[in-house]
Amino acid sequence: MADFREHFVKCCGYEVHVRAWGNPANRPLLMMHGLARLADDFDHVAPHFTDKYYVLCPSMIGRGFSGWASDPDTEYTVPFYVAQMFELLDHFNIDTCDWIGTSMGGLIGLYATTEVAGRIERLVLNDIGPELDPAAVARIKSYVGASPEFETINEVEQLVRLVYASFGVADDATWAFLASRSVRRLPNGNFMMHYDPQVMRVFAEHIDNFDAWAEFEALPCPVMLISGEQSDLIPKSIVDKMKQKKPQMPVFAVANCGHAPHLNDKAQIDAIRDFLSTSTS
Repeated sequence: MADFREHFVKCCGYEVHVRAWGNPANRPLLMMHGLARLADDFDHVAPHFTDKYYVLCPSMIGRGFSGWASDPDTEYTVPFYVAQMFELLDHFNIDTCDWIGTSMGGLIGLYATTEVAGRIERLVLNDIGPELDPAAVARIKSYVGASPEFETINEVEQLVRLVYASFGVADDATWAFLASRSVRRLPNGNFMMHYDPQVMRVFAEHIDNFDAWAEFEALPCPVMLISGEQSDLIPKSIVDKMKQKKPQMPVFAVANCGHAPHLNDKAQIDAIRDFLSTSTS
């Protein structure tokens, strides 16, 4: 496995934890996690790209080792995340990069790409689109809003296996890894989910009636969609509509997987590598 280096970068006034993989002289590739996840999710993915890329995996504020917002209602939002990512790219002297975004991470990439044309040259959306199924949004709200405490990591893993069953993870080692990276230790010795609960409150209050079709249609760069065939967040009807709007967009469907594919097998990784290697001209 390739080595990574930990960075803590001040972005819009907050420390953002970043794992950087590979040679800084290589082409930059940013990997962005989903709503309730963090940089560690890409520990098994990033090493597969370090032969050609300098891979940056940030944890957005409110998650993991990154700072927590003092004004959650304005700072736990996609526009603020986009502003932070532009500052992050500036910190690393990156003019252009490629982007892989899972769920929320894909939305951040989508808005960043349309806000500053040319900054992101290729965009991979992992099971996310410009429209979200309302029932799936309600499902996500039902579990991210809770802030339970756990006495043991085994209890954490049981919940993680239930909540993230749709990731398509099949091996015990990955489940154990996800469980250990999903929590922080409290002063009383118990565990709690790693994120600021305010992240989820803001999400729940702002996500209804989400519509990013204008931004999707205005994308100035090639885009690829990774789609869980059993995804309830962007079911086939939405995938088909995206394909109608972007006929050249490759779609890689992951069998026996919902929201969102964990990018944890060779076929998924190879499909992304093939897309990123295509010319943008």
